[in-house]
Amino acid sequence: MSNVIWVDEKDNILGEVTREKAHQDGLLHRISVIYLINEKGEILVNLRAKDAHLDHSSAGHVDVGESYLEAAKRELSEELGVSGVDLLEIGSAAAIDIYNNFKSNHIMKIFVSRAKPVNINHEEVTNVFWQNPNETLKDMVLNTNKYAGGFKSSIKVILDYLNKSNK
Repeated sequence: MSNVIWVDEKDNILGEVTREKAHQDGLLHRISVIYLINEKGEILVNLRAKDAHLDHSSAGHVDVGESYLEAAKRELSEELGVSGVDLLEIGSAAAIDIYNNFKSNHIMKIFVSRAKPVNINHEEVTNVFWQNPNETLKDMVLNTNKYAGGFKSSIKVILDYLNKSNK
């Protein structure tokens, strides 16, 4: 298992720990989040293979020695087969997910790109679909348990970006 970057609430590096230790002890660590958007302003939603939660288009841990952008490009390629596209950083957020035996405590940089999935890695992603982000947010309020915590934290960032870019 690879090491991740342990940080404080201001994203200052405190050290490096295994991903397992970060999750067992609830240590704050970095992830990159990517939203793919289409010409209709819809976002690509990911049905995660590991727990059947709905999630942002792609995401993953920032490994030691890697930048947020490098991790975003790697994860997008690994999960959806997308590479060679421009990624724009649009904001950041933090999220905590509590599962049976661990606590994911993440600080995230959020990126956006106009792209379509090329090759879905079904070990990580069961399915993907395009959805209006406003409808996604409405459904999150009604059915909060079917969404990953990071998605619930980052949805407002993509909505703000889309609202500003449409004006």
